[in-house]
Amino acid sequence: MKNLKPEIFRKRIIVEGLYDIEVSEEFVKSFLIDLSRTLHMDIVVGPIVFSPDRYSKLHHGVGGYLAWVGSGVSIYTWRDHKFFTLDVYSCIDFDIDTLLSFVSSKLRCSEIVWCEVRYED
Repeated sequence: MKNLKPEIFRKRIIVEGLYDIEVSEEFVKSFLIDLSRTLHMDIVVGPIVFSPDRYSKLHHGVGGYLAWVGSGVSIYTWRDHKFFTLDVYSCIDFDIDTLLSFVSSKLRCSEIVWCEVRYED
């Protein structure tokens, strides 16, 4: 991706996987708070947790968002598929292995994939 502002540090990681737990609104709230602590991010707003279940015939699960001083994180889960997507965006550097270990452990992932958005130098 073309780097329109190379003087601004940004790190974007997208993680997807298959999980083996029951995901509730309380779990997502706790997950986002614990992830913030694990990555040493200061919370500004949230977590905001929601479920589209009563509004959608297509998507059943729980999602959430949390804003950090250094940007934020969102998670979306699909209950019937035991599938999740996690988007982490930060202007503060963090360790990707720490992120992946946390996510895999908390969600008891049977499979996990990830990618980092890369900017042109």
